Amino acid sequence: MVGTLILWGCIIWVVPLMYVLLRNEAKWKKNIVVGATLPYEARQDPEVESVLRRYRRQLGWVSLAMLALVVPCLFVSRFSVQFILWSVWILVAIVVPQISFVLTNMDLRRIKEERGWHKRSSAQVVSDLAAAAIPMKWISPWWFLPPLALSLVPLLLDREMWVLWVADAVLVALCYVGYRWLFRLRSEVVDENTDLTVALTRLRRYNWGKTWLWIAWATGFFNLGLCLTLEWFWGAMAVTLVYCVVVVVAAIGIEFRVRRAQERLTADSGKEFYVDEDDCWIWGMFYYNPHDKRLVVNNRTGVNTTFNMAKRGAQIFMGATLLILLALPLVGVWMMYEEAIPVELRVTEEAVVARHSGTEYDVPLEDIESAQLLEEIPASSRVAGTAMESVSKGRYKNGEWGRFTCCLDPRTGPWLLLRTTEGEIWLFGASDSADTQSAYQAVEAAR
Repeated sequence: MVGTLILWGCIIWVVPLMYVLLRNEAKWKKNIVVGATLPYEARQDPEVESVLRRYRRQLGWVSLAMLALVVPCLFVSRFSVQFILWSVWILVAIVVPQISFVLTNMDLRRIKEERGWHKRSSAQVVSDLAAAAIPMKWISPWWFLPPLALSLVPLLLDREMWVLWVADAVLVALCYVGYRWLFRLRSEVVDENTDLTVALTRLRRYNWGKTWLWIAWATGFFNLGLCLTLEWFWGAMAVTLVYCVVVVVAAIGIEFRVRRAQERLTADSGKEFYVDEDDCWIWGMFYYNPHDKRLVVNNRTGVNTTFNMAKRGAQIFMGATLLILLALPLVGVWMMYEEAIPVELRVTEEAVVARHSGTEYDVPLEDIESAQLLEEIPASSRVAGTAMESVSKGRYKNGEWGRFTCCLDPRTGPWLLLRTTEGEIWLFGASDSADTQSAYQAVEAAR
């Protein structure tokens, strides 16, 4: 049950987050509401107000429904089935609220056409040359070096997990890359007010750098904290949880700070001339502009960026992302297969062989220094490998043995503990306990 709660606890926060983000879209920022650009007079239009109220109600009911769906899933015992439900729920929780956004955007555009508010666009990129000339004051790369150094410290403490430590260090380095090369220097044009454009442009640029710097420092501390608590499961879980909370809270906090500022600065905009790029935004969500040479563009509100879907690279990336998300339930199907396959253990003329699914471990008989049958297994934590109700395999560790390799069915004992002349420890256990006992007798006879 604890594993189930952890599994769902890692993702259930998506629902309130989606609710808060999408509900915020119903607030006017830069003359845009739920992805539709409308004039100032639309803010007091009864039909527009009615559509926005309905949108907020729909988001509330959808969010409650998503949370309610989790409750019956908590009582599913098999982890593989649990994972399938979990992955399907993620897809539904992300997609369904977006449907409310799309339908509302279509209603607002319909009203826009009926009122004659639609300003025909040539799809050319609008820019304010005076604002675009503002020099960009980049954050010094020296601010990113301390978290990078922190993330590399675990390499001095634990060489066996070097892949994980290097991956996190690369993530810190990518924070600077994302800061410098994912940001677009285009000015934030709303209307003819150049001072407003300058203020909005500076606002986005400053907070963009602040976001990446937060993520870089949080990741550096996370890598070091994870290394120091790796031997303690709950400590490692706590460090991971704190890292996720810090990154999400910081990113969302900055995003909403920018949105509130945009809402305040553009409260009186849209009375005369205003920029209307709706023709380039499909459903108010996806940017598609063949006339724009950029692959990455700024979102119209907030601080984030998005892709220009008119570019082949963006289409390939988004298509690959969609395929990965749709393939998530297949991981659960693979887990069901893994759970159903028994762990096999046998002794040949040359080695002790443990096998499960496509994984096989061989321990040469001549290298075995001692063999022992265990009726109980010390509490251990996984370093790398598989941990299911019916099989544990890969690298594990505990306070008594340190790190060891195992391939066993944790439900059936006894288990065979092997120590080699080189100091390696192997723990095996077949799904059929008789096979484990036979293997022990064969090893003893061979010695």
